[in-house]
Amino acid sequence: MRSSTGRWLLCSPSVLTVLLLLVASAALLSACDLGATATPTTPESATATSEPQVEPTTLPTGEVEATPTAPPTITLTIWTIEDFSPTEAITTGQILAEQVTAFQASHPDVRIEFQNKKPYGKGGVLDYLLTTKAAVPNLLPDLVYIDTEELAAAVQAQVVQPFDGLVPAELVSDLYPFARQAGTFSGQLYGIQVQADLDHLIYNTGQLTVPPRSWPGVLSSPRPYIFPAGGQAGLVNDGFLVQLLAVRPWPIAEDPEAPFLEVDSLTAVLQYYQDGVSRGIFPPEILGYHTTADCLPDYLAGQAASTNISAHRYLLERGQLPDSAVAPIPGISGASNPITRGWALALVTPDPARQSVAIEFLSELMSPETNAAWNEAASFLPTRQTAITTWNEEDSYARFADQQLQAARPHPRVPNYSQVGAALQQAIEQVVTGTATADEAASEAIGKVQ
Repeated sequence: MRSSTGRWLLCSPSVLTVLLLLVASAALLSACDLGATATPTTPESATATSEPQVEPTTLPTGEVEATPTAPPTITLTIWTIEDFSPTEAITTGQILAEQVTAFQASHPDVRIEFQNKKPYGKGGVLDYLLTTKAAVPNLLPDLVYIDTEELAAAVQAQVVQPFDGLVPAELVSDLYPFARQAGTFSGQLYGIQVQADLDHLIYNTGQLTVPPRSWPGVLSSPRPYIFPAGGQAGLVNDGFLVQLLAVRPWPIAEDPEAPFLEVDSLTAVLQYYQDGVSRGIFPPEILGYHTTADCLPDYLAGQAASTNISAHRYLLERGQLPDSAVAPIPGISGASNPITRGWALALVTPDPARQSVAIEFLSELMSPETNAAWNEAASFLPTRQTAITTWNEEDSYARFADQQLQAARPHPRVPNYSQVGAALQQAIEQVVTGTATADEAASEAIGKVQ
């Protein structure tokens, strides 16, 4: 800049100040531009790394991610009757209900369903098994409670499966001999009997010091002996069959094809009846007794010193029988072998997986403790030999019952039993009423079944 004298005024203080401010502003603007384009490197920024980014998984088109599912539930179906139904109404039902609850708790994938049926006849257990197999076999149960007397028909219809190789060996070997026999057909086990009943003698200890032990003891007794001789549904009572098998056991090992009835043995039993009636030991009223329960009122009234009674009835009534003692039914030359009755569990399902579950549940039901507890509550006899040992050790009846169960046999499997049973009942009625002698009645009965 020049002054009026023509010289540049570069050295003027005000000018220098302006120039310095301009230079400083330019430097500051340059520094700002550098800061916007570069970040100073520090030791931390030089070593730090960023976290890897995880890309979301993309499922192929049309596929859905699987979610865990609960295992399939098996519903184990059991056809039963009211006596073997889980319920809180009675002790036996409570015992079964507890078993069901415990099993389902330890097998969360299993549900147990009981379906009640009638015991017999149209709409009964056997009828339902046969008709369902013919019409809708997929609706058959896995297990079924069935009377041992009807088990043969179920086996013949191939509606039940054999237990061989499925049931624990210790369970089978612990069954009383009669129970194994009752459930065995053609060498294979088809039924596990769960409860039993049989007939034995009770006598009034105020009238008899010792019970009659055999036919001579009965016929020489000073007091009457009563038993059911009126038959049931037109067929002979078990009491007569007990005597017949005491004279001539059947089937005969040496002659398996021998017929059930044989004239000499049948005549002997009918003669025993005839002699008892003629001596006043067997009153004519025995034809009016159809079950041992029918005999009990007259026995309690003092009209007889001894009578046949079922174990079930005795267990129910023993508190009302303080002056009575028990004994085996007298046979021709000693104690007879009682005939048992009862219900069994049979396996229906042929499916191996369902069989495994069914057998496991059956085995728990048939444990010695449960078999003993259920039968004691129901006033029946257990079918496992170790079960009765859990009864009161001081109870003399438990020891007696064990002896009877060891000697017992199942009902004889006579091919044409309906004919045989009816013919025998007619023969008894002829002898007791005096319309025929023992010889005549025996010959006529055999003639009817040949």
